[in-house]
Amino acid sequence: MIDRLLLWGYYAGMETLVSTHTMESIDSQAQSEYAIPALVLMEQAGLKGWQAFASYAREKDIPMGNVVFVAGGGNNGGDALVMAREAFFSGLESFTILLVGSRISNSCSVQRNICRKLGFAHVEAENLDGVLSSETSRIISEADVLIDGIAGTGLRGMLSGTTAEIVKLINSQRTRGAFVLAVDIPSGCSDGMSVAGPRVLADATITMGLRKAAAYHPVCRVGWGDILRVNPSFPPVLLKNSVAAAILSGQDDLRLKRFSEDVYKNTRGHLALFAGSIAFSGAARLSARAAFHSRCGLVTLCCDRDVASVAASETPSIIVEAIAEQAVLKSSQLVRTYQALAAGPGWGDGREEQVLELVQSGLPTVLDADAIAAFAKLVGDHRISGTAHGPLVLTPHPGELHRMLEALHMPLLAQETGPSGTPESFIDSLKRVAVALEIVLVYKSHVVWIIDGRNGGSLPIVVDGMNNALGVAGSGDVLTGIIGSLLAQGYDVLEAAHTGVLVHQGAGLLARTDSGWFDAETLITYIGNVCRSAEVGRA
Repeated sequence: MIDRLLLWGYYAGMETLVSTHTMESIDSQAQSEYAIPALVLMEQAGLKGWQAFASYAREKDIPMGNVVFVAGGGNNGGDALVMAREAFFSGLESFTILLVGSRISNSCSVQRNICRKLGFAHVEAENLDGVLSSETSRIISEADVLIDGIAGTGLRGMLSGTTAEIVKLINSQRTRGAFVLAVDIPSGCSDGMSVAGPRVLADATITMGLRKAAAYHPVCRVGWGDILRVNPSFPPVLLKNSVAAAILSGQDDLRLKRFSEDVYKNTRGHLALFAGSIAFSGAARLSARAAFHSRCGLVTLCCDRDVASVAASETPSIIVEAIAEQAVLKSSQLVRTYQALAAGPGWGDGREEQVLELVQSGLPTVLDADAIAAFAKLVGDHRISGTAHGPLVLTPHPGELHRMLEALHMPLLAQETGPSGTPESFIDSLKRVAVALEIVLVYKSHVVWIIDGRNGGSLPIVVDGMNNALGVAGSGDVLTGIIGSLLAQGYDVLEAAHTGVLVHQGAGLLARTDSGWFDAETLITYIGNVCRSAEVGRA
């Protein structure tokens, strides 16, 4: 099925992410359809890979003292050996080649022979009896830079035995300050490998051809480090026509419709925000302020009566609708007054009746935190169908997603999206959840996954945040306010979710640059500047 978003160019300018299987297919096609020998591709991968790393190392001032190339027996190991040769010809003096594995591909065998003829120092990692040699441990423990070429996309089972031991040694040396560079992918981090299995943790990865979707699994992402992409002479048509697993989006993709200069509060959307409780009144304030800073005209906070006075004094700009205990605002009332709804931040348990009215209103809605749990309970208890709603965005973090799926009686999906699944099953499971519920799912972590499950689903969009300062209490409440604001302004739910995540990330980057570590209140103050700089075109 052709992705419907491709038809109207929503992904224009964004970078394609592919599965490791797709990248293997491109490699095979380059050889079979374009007559490019495997050895040529290996040569180009190693040459361009080393050149890219050498430039990166100079920029980052990485000390190139004692370099160890850890080369497996496959084509990934061959790439690493070509890198060693190019490093030697470029003037690198102190390096050692550590040879791993006994099953050697033809192209890798050629590279091993060249390195021997050139007299490079090399050591077999295993003794004749298959036991890791003490020399291997010493070599790794003395390394300043480790080049991981153990296993690439062709790996079909988890790393085990001496190979797993070597990976453990590499990761230990990294914790002691060595720099680890992975060739194509960190060994053990392929589509079908459990993210809980042995895998190299790299500071940077030279990836060949196209970026791999596996890199952006939340558990894996840190272990890929900085990702540098090179093309080892794959024909551009193969890369262009590759089957995408996801789409990578960044700040360059952020666009907001510009308002005309005569726009005012009543024409910029009215958002009803259901949030706050006695214990968490600050969450409502954060969401409301974030909505205003992201250009919403009016925000009404619908909250419990015993919270109303506190909320009104904390954020004078909002309208406060006090709700009596056990009372709910009906969908008919909501439709008459508001353009969009947001619910959940700091709300507390037992909100099913109100959430039922929210989703039955048919208004564009974003649910977060406690509202997600209430929605899942309604569906899990068969009080409503999972698709009985209007345009809907759910924004769970990993724990909330797990609890949601358990409440929906989807334990397998809860497992596959958890910390022991594979990148392949993680992506597939997120898509299945979004399609089953016909929602836009925003999976929040240091890497954000956005999946539109309407009309059979579309390609996931990945926003590579990697900003640990943004993982602060209240950050999710801010995102809810931003997305709710965009929904009130008339954005489609996918556009609101995607744009909202980019605004949130952009504000986080500015706040980190200016303040280092920050709180959610500080984060909000940067939203307006991000929105202003993203405005394009005429109203």
